[in-house]
Amino acid sequence: MSVRRVLQIIEFVASRNAPIGVSDACEYLNLPRATVYRLFTTLESQGVLQRICNSNKVELADRFLRTIITGAGNDQLVSGFRDHMINIADSARATAFLGRLSGKLVELVHTATPTDRAVAYIHPGLNIRPAHACSASRAILAYLDEDQIEEIVGSNNTAFTDKTLTDKDAVLEELRATRKRGYAVCEGEIDVGVTSIAVPAILGRAGVVCSVGIVAASSHLREMGLPAAAELLKDRVTSAIAGFGNNIKTDSIGGEAAG
Repeated sequence: MSVRRVLQIIEFVASRNAPIGVSDACEYLNLPRATVYRLFTTLESQGVLQRICNSNKVELADRFLRTIITGAGNDQLVSGFRDHMINIADSARATAFLGRLSGKLVELVHTATPTDRAVAYIHPGLNIRPAHACSASRAILAYLDEDQIEEIVGSNNTAFTDKTLTDKDAVLEELRATRKRGYAVCEGEIDVGVTSIAVPAILGRAGVVCSVGIVAASSHLREMGLPAAAELLKDRVTSAIAGFGNNIKTDSIGGEAAG
């Protein structure tokens, strides 16, 4: 089984908006039926393709899709969100940030500040974020499987302020609340007087691999209103996801339906 033929199959399946069968691939790739069937079977056993129910049609496996997206470099990921984050920063008059899951850690990989230099803003820096007390982390962790959450959220959590949630059960409850309302909030838990809000970027069957949010003085976000800020973020994230390719379907952003 040559690498070239494997790539041909993957590219063909990825280019379609619906599951495909052996006959489809034979006709398009001009390969013998036995060869295509063998390729399908092998790639299915390796978790690259998945069969649709009990049919003979296949699509790219969910796990494989997630691996491809999470394996993208920061520059590739940022390029899909850069313009939208500038729009968020200008609309919210606050710093917009992009967080991504890297192994068991969430890090901020890009920020955008208001283009109006007269606007005061808070810059969070580009670094690893605490899983238990950051909206960028919570917006991602809330949509992971329970076993993944258990691996990431620890019991000995650091208290940055007197508002920081450190008890593991309290953190897990906040993650459930995050998923229910569709956005994460960190109000004064890392810095007194500073609030951040973030929403998950759900890339179809690949799931949640990053989050987009804003950080500002708590008074500014209270004036703006957290629901209004969340709607702004969801709208821009939906637009960004639409550009990630036809094969990656855009799911609902936030709320139970998005999981």
